[in-house]
Formats: sequence, C-alpha cells, structure tokens
Amino acid sequence: MRSDKGCFCANPCRVSEKLAMKKLLTLAAASAFAVALAASPASAAVVCNVTGSATPQCPSTNGNNVMVTQTLSSNSVAASFNSGSRTFAGAFTSSELLNGNANGQANIAAVDGFLNQPLTFTLNGGTFTTATFNLAGTGSVLIEALFNGAVVNTASSVSLGNGGNQFGITATGSELFNGFRLTGAGLTDVRQVRLGGVAAAVPEPATWALMLFGFGAVGVSMRRRRSSHLPQFG
Repeated sequence: MRSDKGCFCANPCRVSEKLAMKKLLTLAAASAFAVALAASPASAAVVCNVTGSATPQCPSTNGNNVMVTQTLSSNSVAASFNSGSRTFAGAFTSSELLNGNANGQANIAAVDGFLNQPLTFTLNGGTFTTATFNLAGTGSVLIEALFNGAVVNTASSVSLGNGGNQFGITATGSELFNGFRLTGAGLTDVRQVRLGGVAAAVPEPATWALMLFGFGAVGVSMRRRRSSHLPQFG
C-alpha cells in the first residue's frame, strides 16, 4: 500500500527504488553518448603552410610558443604553454633519447642527432585547433594530428629543404586536437612550436556518466533513508 507522501510497504518501496535506479542508469548512458558525439572530432584536419604561397595556409597562432622546461636527456621532455589565462603542462615523447633546449621556445632534438623514431607532443588538460612548427633535416616527414592518441587527419607528408621548413596542422571544422606526431628518418630537430585555439579539455564521456550516476545515487540514498523512517503496515 502506498500514500502520496511515501512508501508504507517494504516491497513497493524496493520496486520504486529499483525503477529510480534503472532510470538513472539509462540517463547516465544517454548523457555519456551525447557528450561522446559532441566531443569526438571529425577526421578533417589538414597539414598547412606557415610561409610561402602554398595552400592551405595555417591560421595565425599569435606567436604563442610552447616552452621546454627541462634539458635532461630523456625519452620524455617536459614542456608548458601559457594561454594567457592558464598554463598547460605538456611533453615531447619518443623512443629516441631527446635533448630539450630550455632557452626560450621549444627546441627538441635527438641525442644522436637524428629523430629516427616518431616524436609526439601532447598538451595535458587542454585542446587546440592549430599547431605550427619549424622542422630541420632532410627527406620527408609524416605529420599527424592526434586526439587522445588517435589520429585525426589523413596521413600527410611534407618534404624538407634547406633552411626553415615551417608547417603545421589545422582544423577545417569543429575538430579538436591535444597532440601531434612527427615521423621522418631525416628529421634532426623541431623548434618554434606554437599553438592556436587553445582551450581547457572537455571531460571524457565516462566522467560525465560517473558524475550523473553519483548525483543520482545520492538522491536514491536520501529517498531510501526517508522512506525507512515512515511507519510500515502489514
């Protein structure tokens, strides 16, 4: 038996709680799916040019440099990026031993002189829509935009010449990146790494789902506690 103010019988109360929990799980799953659709970038990023007349041209990054914060020889070199309102940590990583030049803007090279293995940059806790860099070396370099480790753009290579080779990656729609990867046997160093369109990362869909589930569980617990204090008959 049930009144408008609460459950008077144990079984109807348990049924009500189970229905509430089922609705909560359904809502959490639907919310996570919706956030996943909104947060997942489309594969439409392109390699762009910083100098010259070749198209497409990279949007301006307003000179916002990624800074190297350590010089130790390591497979991971710490970096940082100041967006003006917030400082993001980042890192350059490779199976090669890396040297970082901390005198101003980022300058990453291999200890043995050649970046024969892929070099990856990751921005922690943030995303960006454009990244540009100056590549030194010979031959071709494969440039890939990354989002949580997954490749966002169709693989595209550029050819390196004498002097500066300033290229980048940029979004053509609503896609977001939080890293990039450079692969080239003749690549010797990477410098003048700059980012544009930097923003704090949106929480993962699973995080949203857990938050919703947590709020709902608290609500169900409070309801159960309230109903347990009501008189029960029969």
